[in-house]
Amino acid sequence: MNNPFSLYWNKNWSFQIVHMEGGIYLEAKGLGILMRKPLFPNENPSSAADDLIYNEDKNRKSLLNSWKSKSHNTLN
Repeated sequence: MNNPFSLYWNKNWSFQIVHMEGGIYLEAKGLGILMRKPLFPNENPSSAADDLIYNEDKNRKSLLNSWKSKSHNTLN
């Protein structure tokens, strides 16, 4: 069963709710990656999707800033 939904602020991602491994998961595809997280009974799927992408964005920015910092320090 396919049930995609999207967040209005981020057109690069697609989302769907999947049943696998005995649980319900939120699956996000975009920017060349696939992420999954458990979807709990009391969670709103849109909020869970928003949190999933926000956390991934924070992680990517942190890694980029770390890389820039190391790169900048080696130049000095």
